[in-house]
Amino acid sequence: MRLKTLGVLVTLALSVFTVFYWITDDARRTARAETQEEQLLEFGEEIFADDPSNPAAAGCARCHGADGTGGEAETAQGTVQAPNLHSARIADKLQANPNYVNLVIRFGGVVVSGNVNSAMPAWSYEVGGPLNEQQIEALTVLVESWAEEAEEEEPQEVPNTVEAGAQVYTSVSPSCASCHGADLAGAPPQFPNIQGIGEELITELPVPPSELDQMEADYEEDPRLFLENWIRDSSGNYNGGESTGMPSYPEDVLSESQLEALITFLLEGEHGG
Repeated sequence: MRLKTLGVLVTLALSVFTVFYWITDDARRTARAETQEEQLLEFGEEIFADDPSNPAAAGCARCHGADGTGGEAETAQGTVQAPNLHSARIADKLQANPNYVNLVIRFGGVVVSGNVNSAMPAWSYEVGGPLNEQQIEALTVLVESWAEEAEEEEPQEVPNTVEAGAQVYTSVSPSCASCHGADLAGAPPQFPNIQGIGEELITELPVPPSELDQMEADYEEDPRLFLENWIRDSSGNYNGGESTGMPSYPEDVLSESQLEALITFLLEGEHGG
């Protein structure tokens, strides 16, 4: 009798334990996932940092800045402006392609701009880069966390100045500088030189727009309005909906105040050339 009672008690205890374990399993899974993400974020910060004393550091901060908000760097292609990685635009890209950040890190800036000579290199071992799968995953988690934070922030108004426009030029994603260069000289014919956009319409384009006459008329009437049309949607406004190779920048990517400042920079800034 005692053995039967003991057996019943043991069975009951195991049943209670099983139910309790099952009920609390989601919480444990969540806690493990959060711990793993924290560890990946910490590792991602190590890799991102420009720290010669740390063998794990890849030095992404040399171009993108210590906090990932963008910066200027000297590369084999000359001076480049690395984009701000705290960008809601990256979050939008992730909605369309959850692997977007991972692919850019793996294969480089060509994923963003189509420019095979992009200053952003490929980092994956599989294409000759220095980073393994775990390192790339850690960087991916880090950049995606920044993008998610940026998506939750309210858009900030920027002053309509050349200086503010210069910041927009390098920080918007995809960055204008990634194609046209920090000095606006581009890499013709694929990426036009736009240093003289404040003096005359740039017509030497890789894809001749079908409505070039309208472009010329709009530029002559009001260069600012032309640039607004071109930057917002060059394909829809001047090429019958066909791609011009120029990405569109709707208001959820580039606010009105950012667009105004960018145009001021393009028209009034000193660009050399």
